[in-house]
Amino acid sequence: MQGVRAGRRARRPRRAASGGSRSRQPRRGRAGHEPRAGDRARGRGRASEADPHRQGHRGRGGAIVRARAGAYRTIVSLTTLLRSGRPARSLVAFAQDTRFSFERFDAHVRALVAALGSRPREARAGGERWLLQTGDSYSFAVGLFALWHHGGVAVLPPNAAPGTLERLAADVVGAISDRSDLLPGRVLHPLRPGAANAQPLPPLLGTLSPSQPAVELFTSGTTGESKGVEKVLRHLDDEVKVLEARFGALCGDAWVFATASPQHLYGLLFRVLWPLASARPFRAETYLHPAELVPRMMQTSDCVLVGTPAHLRRLREMPGLEKLRGVCRAIFSSGGPLDEQTADVLTEALGRAPIEIFGSTETGGVAMREQFPGPGRLAFTPLPGVEVERSPDGRARVRSPFVSAVPAEASFTMGDKIALEPDGRFLLEGRADRVVKIGEKRLSLPDMEQALRCHRWVSEAALVPLGKGPDARVGAVIVPSEEGRSALARESRRAVSLALGASLELDFDRVLLPRAYRYVDALPQDERGKVSPAALGELFAKGEEAPPTEPELVDEQRSGRRLERALRVPADLAFLEGHFPRFPVVPGVVQLRWALRLAAELLGHEPQVAGVEALKFRELLRPGDAFRAAVELSASGEAFEFRLWREEPRGTRVFSTGRCVLRREPGGA
Repeated sequence: MQGVRAGRRARRPRRAASGGSRSRQPRRGRAGHEPRAGDRARGRGRASEADPHRQGHRGRGGAIVRARAGAYRTIVSLTTLLRSGRPARSLVAFAQDTRFSFERFDAHVRALVAALGSRPREARAGGERWLLQTGDSYSFAVGLFALWHHGGVAVLPPNAAPGTLERLAADVVGAISDRSDLLPGRVLHPLRPGAANAQPLPPLLGTLSPSQPAVELFTSGTTGESKGVEKVLRHLDDEVKVLEARFGALCGDAWVFATASPQHLYGLLFRVLWPLASARPFRAETYLHPAELVPRMMQTSDCVLVGTPAHLRRLREMPGLEKLRGVCRAIFSSGGPLDEQTADVLTEALGRAPIEIFGSTETGGVAMREQFPGPGRLAFTPLPGVEVERSPDGRARVRSPFVSAVPAEASFTMGDKIALEPDGRFLLEGRADRVVKIGEKRLSLPDMEQALRCHRWVSEAALVPLGKGPDARVGAVIVPSEEGRSALARESRRAVSLALGASLELDFDRVLLPRAYRYVDALPQDERGKVSPAALGELFAKGEEAPPTEPELVDEQRSGRRLERALRVPADLAFLEGHFPRFPVVPGVVQLRWALRLAAELLGHEPQVAGVEALKFRELLRPGDAFRAAVELSASGEAFEFRLWREEPRGTRVFSTGRCVLRREPGGA
């Protein structure tokens, strides 16, 4: 993980790439101080005059709201949340057409606890394990607290891929989900648990134990195969209290919007647990498209946004973003470093820099930064109660009450390399495990990625090792800039790849240069917003790349009978050839094909279509266009409707709509 210096195009001095690692000048701080292995950066609870975040901000009406070391409000422990005496009518969460009061939340949790208690109980050390995955964060919160009060553990699958669910299914009792197909025959709906009808509701839920196993999360798999990480309730409770102490005054009475998934630790804490413990209402739905998200944020007049770098990069392109100034108190980001261009655009529009949280599934939150223009903008400050030191091999060694699976007094060594600053902050220097050996020479993949980003034709770049041993090489996945798209349209891919390789020769030995290139509209990412190494490798699995036939996937939302995706038309879509030479558009038959593919994903098999009704093509869909596609199955299951559209500030542009009638099985009613 490294800070991205967006927009810098200067050539750098050539680096030697002889056998073994490169020599490097030691990093020196001010006044000649040279940080050493074992030096520490400490998080402090007190405000610092050097920290702009602690200087307060001007709220609506002109009053200065000053941050302080203590919490903004009384924080309720997660162990006693449902016994806290919170007013029954106070708002917990809100959705498009519904508001959920604390009284309603308590009733939903008790109903699900009753349903769980009505099932044959499995005797298992550490409590029953249930998959928990829902399409909205309110249902997620109900499922989570019901499991805890049942004495169970919530297993949070990192995604809903069939392979992932198959691997986890054998080790869980069932699933709490709004998708009946998640684990067929073993699913309880969090808001409609049928078995609860036969059971009296518990009159009052008890106090939870801080030491009880609470959740099992999964690492991103950046360093290899994803692995499970268990958190006890104390880990989560302690971190929520620190978040309120550090950021509570800034957030005030704001309502919480989020694009980060609660299936992962960052979204779990910032989107669900912290708002619940601090009595801040949170939005249940996820709006991934800025044109859908921003108007809803404006309606609240006082909110915060919990996002990821991928979503914030799209947000920066939203026209009229400055309207959120005075409405959005803060933007949080985690999952990877936020590039400087996005940070600067959001800072200028909103009047304050996004708050980036650095951490991991194992450590919880470690540090934060705000990229204010000027020296030191990329440095991170440890969170209160967290100590960070540099290990002998240059990696971040963390001592924190949030660290899983180690005693509180022990430390955890992360895979991120750091450089300590004299003032107690630190800089990220990439992943320690992203150094590969090519032709007996060592290559830092982050260094070459950064060099590629410096080229005017490149917006984003990611490298992936290909092959092993003497056949090892590197593949480059490139997101072209506007200039790069023009170059690809004007010249061949091979010519563009040769030009990028020539620019890398200024810094790297020729043997290290990428041997294959792929050009995409967006880097493949997982649910955390992190670039997926496995997906990068798949781009090279089929040898020479043919022009794409499918749209680029950006995001996905799924509920029981509906699947919606955010997509982008590839600039070199195979079906554009000859349709039309000077004004290429996506043919209508291709849009219908994409809708059928989406329906197959929803149904789990290829749809048998008897006929297509009300088919309309309204607006032209062109190469490079971002759009959304949705299919929704009718209640009877006999047909599905599809729609391709895009939300714009001036309204909705609909590209195509239709209804597909499914063929009945022989002998069906």
